[in-house]
Parts: sequence; C-alpha cells; structure tokens
Amino acid sequence: MNILVIYPYIPFPLDRGTFQRTFHLLLGLAERHTVDLLALSENGERLEHQPVFESFCREVRFVPFSHPKWKKLFPQRFFQPKPSTIEHWNCEEVANSIREQLRRYDYDAVHVCDIVLAQYFLTEHKDIPLTVDRSRVDLQYQTQQTRFGIRSWKGKLLALENIAKLWFYEKRVARRSQRQVLCGPDDHRFVRRFISRSVPLQVVPNGVDLDYFRHDPHNNTDLSPTIVFCGAMDYMPNIDAIRWYFSEIHQHIAKAIPELKVLIVGREAGPEIREYSKVEGVTVTGGVPDVRPYYRRSWIQIVPLRIGGGTRLKIIESLSMGLPVVSTSIGAQGLNLKDGTDILLADDAGAFAAKVVDALSSEILRGNLQTNGIRQAHEHFAWKSIGKDLANSYPAMSTPNRDRVRMLDIPFDRVSLEGTLARISEMVESRQPSQIATANVDFLVQSRRDPELREILENAPLVLCDGTPLVWLSRLLGKALPERVAGSDMTPHLLALAERKGWRVFFLGGKEQVLEQAVENVGNHYPRLEIAGSYSPAFAPLEDMDQDEILRRIEFASPDILLTFFGCPKQEKWLSRHLATSGVPVGIGLGATVDFLAGNRKRAPRWMRRSGLEWVFRLLQEPRRLFQRYATDLSVFVAAAWTELRRNSNPARPS
Repeated sequence: MNILVIYPYIPFPLDRGTFQRTFHLLLGLAERHTVDLLALSENGERLEHQPVFESFCREVRFVPFSHPKWKKLFPQRFFQPKPSTIEHWNCEEVANSIREQLRRYDYDAVHVCDIVLAQYFLTEHKDIPLTVDRSRVDLQYQTQQTRFGIRSWKGKLLALENIAKLWFYEKRVARRSQRQVLCGPDDHRFVRRFISRSVPLQVVPNGVDLDYFRHDPHNNTDLSPTIVFCGAMDYMPNIDAIRWYFSEIHQHIAKAIPELKVLIVGREAGPEIREYSKVEGVTVTGGVPDVRPYYRRSWIQIVPLRIGGGTRLKIIESLSMGLPVVSTSIGAQGLNLKDGTDILLADDAGAFAAKVVDALSSEILRGNLQTNGIRQAHEHFAWKSIGKDLANSYPAMSTPNRDRVRMLDIPFDRVSLEGTLARISEMVESRQPSQIATANVDFLVQSRRDPELREILENAPLVLCDGTPLVWLSRLLGKALPERVAGSDMTPHLLALAERKGWRVFFLGGKEQVLEQAVENVGNHYPRLEIAGSYSPAFAPLEDMDQDEILRRIEFASPDILLTFFGCPKQEKWLSRHLATSGVPVGIGLGATVDFLAGNRKRAPRWMRRSGLEWVFRLLQEPRRLFQRYATDLSVFVAAAWTELRRNSNPARPS
C-alpha cells in the first residue's frame, strides 16, 4: 500500500516518549508498505535529521511551521467554534503541502499523528481513508490537566472553554476517521464512553527497543538507596507529578530512609523543577544525552502521575532494564501489569510512600519485580513486533475492491455465501478485528431511529443482506445483490470451514441452557472443530453487563471467531464497543441462530425462505412477541422502499 504519514513534529532524535512511539511505528509501517513522510518543523528545527527518515521512507518532506499567538478569550476564542488547542496547529502552508502531496501520488490511506492534524481532512480529501494515531486522547488529557495541573481560575476558565469545544471536535473527527489507533484499553474505554461508540478503534501499545534498553547484570547501582523520576519537564503531567511527590510523598520516604537519594532526569527543567535540587539528597540533572546510566544507578523508578494520556515509556524502559517501578494506577494504565508481581501500584500519598519504602527496604522484592518486569518487556513490548502488527492491519483496513450498494441509506456488500466465507478467511488471516453485520429489514428499521446502529452498519467491514425482500428491492433499484446471505444459513458453512482451517470459535450469549445445548450439538456435528469456549452472561442492559468478566473469558480462550447471540441491536453495539479490545479477528452477531443450533426452534421450510415468507413461519411460532415488531417493520419498510423507488430515476424492471 501507498501510505502518506503526517506528523506534527520531526520525531528525531528520540528525546521524548512520543517521538519514540511515532518513530518506531513509522519504521514498522515502512517495512511492509511504501511510506511518504510529511512532518512539521517547528521554527525550522531538526531539519538536519532528514537523512534518517530518507533511509526507510520513499519521500520525506519537512514543512517549516510556527504556532500563532494564543488568542484572548474575548472576543476571538469565545466565538470561534474550533478549540484553540486545535486552531493552534492550523496553517495554510501545511494545508497547501498536504494538497500538493496528494496531487503527486495516489495514496491508499493517510496516517496522521494526533487529532490536531485531522482538521485538514474534515472538509477536504474526504475520499481517502484516514487513520488517526493518538499518543493521547486529548479530551481525556485536558480534563485531567484542568483538574490537577492548572492552578489559576483564569487558566481553568480557558481550559473549560476549550474542553467544551473539544468534545464536539472529537466527535467530528471520529465520524471522519476510518480508524483511530490508541495506546491502551483505558483510552479505548474513554473513547467509547465519551466520544464515539462506533468509530473503529485499534489498540497499539507502546514498546521499547530491547537491545538499547537492555538489562545489565553488572549494573553500577548506587550504594545509597536511590530513586529516579525520568520525563520531559516541560510536560504538564510530569510537572504535576513532581509537585505532588515533594508536597505529599517525599517526606514520608526520607523519614524512613534517611540516606535516600532522588534523581530528577529530563529536559527543559524550569525554575520550579530546579528549585527541588535544594532539597537534601535531590539532584535535578536537566536534559541528558543518555538516560540509561541513571536507570542503572537507581534502585527503583517512581511514576507518581495523576494526569494520564502520555506514552508511559519510562515504565516500559525500566522494565526492560530490570529497574523496579512504583507507579500510580493512572501512570501505568493500559500496560496490563500486575500489582505486586510486575510493578507496585498506589494512588494516595501514604500508600505510594509505603510502596517505595517497601521496595527500597527489600532486596528480594526488588529482585522479583526485576525478573518479572524483564519478562513482561520481552513478551509484550518489543517495538519490532508492535510495528509489524500495525503494518499488517492496513491491508484489512483498505477496501479498494469492495463492491457495495446502498439501499435505504444503508450499505450492503454485494457478496454471495461463497464470497462471504472467502472474506471471513481473509479477516482471520489478517488478525485485525473485523465486525460482520447480517442486516435484515428489522435492522434497517431500527437504524432509522438509532444513530449508533446506523454508524455501525456504515463502518462494519462486511454487511450481509439477510432478507429476501431486500434482495428484491435491490433488483428493482438496479443494484442487484447476488443472493440473501442469512446468518442462520451461513453459520453451518462457517463452522465447517472453521473445522477445516483449525480456527477456534467462541460462543457468547443466549440463555444458559440453550447455549449449552447449542455448543454440545455443534461439538457432535463438527467433532474436529476447536470450540474455544462459551459464556452466557446474566441478562442485563448493555451498559450494566460485566464487560470485564466477558472480555477476560474471551481473551483467555483466544478465539479466531466470536459468535454473539444477544439480539439486534445489542449484539452489534457490543461488538462495536468491545471487539477491538478482545483482539478476536472476526465477530458476528447471529441473534436467534443459537436457538436453531440448540434444536429448540425450527427453521422455516426452504421454499418459504426462498419466497421471502420466513417471517410468516416465525410469526406463527411466536405471535405475541413478533406481531407488533413485524407490523411496524412492514409499514416502515414499505414506505421507505416506495420513497426510494420513486427517487430512483431509472429503476430496473424485475426479471
């Protein structure tokens, strides 16, 4: 694929955590795809590093850039709809450079870092797939920064004004994005809860260069108990962390460990940070050419962060070098490290101080944390494998040959049953989580009054036509779909294919006894099928379900295909919100298919299914439950279909 990558800075040298993330992910993309880089050079800085990127990118273009002055709240900012933190990155020269680059080459996708650059694709270039890679979720970060990092009432007022606008801007970017790349599951949960329930999300964790940050068993560790805090000192979360540490934590540790030494390592240390060097035993180094000697000197790294949204690379680097870490939960969020085994976690000042004292006082504890930390780094945080995973996800995202038709403002893929199974095979092989929707008349009716369901159908990688009336309508509109691909008809073929391919299948939802019988019947009929597991959660509204327990079971089972039986639209919304987090390549909502698999409900005869009369058969089975639904669906569908037929200037005659 040809990919244009646009960064709001030149990420070299690797003297910031964000630079390390973006640089290594760029390397990963360039190993598999043809990549051009367009990066902003603030005030003409770092231009000399262009050859570094030319060694692995096809074309590299640095655009000189200067931020405008911050506008006053009244009257300029107040009446401007765009958040000031986004407008601060708006520059006509940047817009022209992007236009020129897109004219020169035919790109399959654009990959921008952070939402400040997404503004250039909201009104222009809307036909090209857009991935937004987020080193932090701005709405989450600014909310936490306002709570902990801003002291003056004027600063808080300006921040709240920006946050209000940012909330709308985030939603607009989500609607435009074909995908957003996040650092961890905590960011994933925040985006799903506060920004968008339907934008495709991919969690790409941060990593470490295992060769560079390598554990040295012959470390020259200081004889005195030494702790280190490492991070850029012009970054508000780090400044707040240092403030909190010295105001509420340090005195407790120093009292218990009189010989304590503290190293504060990081560039751009201002007067406030340098002032802490006057505290006994504290050294403020400022920027250093290499942080590793300070890691090797130290007994532990402290991460007393109260504001999230950063890359948290200091923790991963410490793990790789065998340096134990004491952190707040928010400082280590998204890394899936176990408290007491891989890391020590504490969220109030007293508990944090106690954990630090415990680590400094126990060589055995530090040794265990060191061993487990090194193992975690090698198993989960190698940049090379993380970059490869991101690169491999791009072909699954790209759909240049996708054949789709729109009916009643909903897209349908023009595929047969055979083509559907072939597409599912591609999805499983790509390992990129992909949701499949089987849309019938009821789906379309519900989507007309449910914006979230409509967005899910719009963004799903594969939307199947599960309704004979819809096939008939497509022919009348001159957009003929090849055939009905019903979820209940497809499932036996899919299970047979999974048996042949060795795919692992997980069954989720349905009543407990029904699900157990369905799984037993499937096992008997497909004896070589790898059934990864099944789970029937307690019935509850979607928001009240125990998502952590569901995801824990799925992640433990590690399936290739997830079949869900919650019914529409609950199953579609669940998959949209949680499939990416689960890591399962293919998720399908199949509703009542679990009853057919269990054998406690009969399918309509084949002639009724072919004639579009399956709904009559089901209505006779469950008249009380289905009468009102079918009556509503029929009236809405007929009216909508008639309207669309009248709008169609040249409808095809039925054959």
